[in-house]
Amino acid sequence: MRTTLQLPDELLKRAKLQAVLEGISLKEVVTRALERAFAPVSSDVGLRKARARRLFNALDAARNTRRVGRLKREEIYDRRVRRGH
Repeated sequence: MRTTLQLPDELLKRAKLQAVLEGISLKEVVTRALERAFAPVSSDVGLRKARARRLFNALDAARNTRRVGRLKREEIYDRRVRRGH
């Protein structure tokens, strides 16, 4: 369904930037935000998954990182941290 919304300029800029960062349409950003706003409280797991997905997408898009793929819980906590290398 089509509709017209009047949004504050700063909010619209942030939504457009988010769309560019995630590589999705503005419509998808707005749809996801509304779905989160009206989701039942019990969907906390879904919210965490959505946040994790956004984080992984941002990390994959970053130029100064390399893709590591999906890690298992054991791999995350058993990995040695290399500092200064």
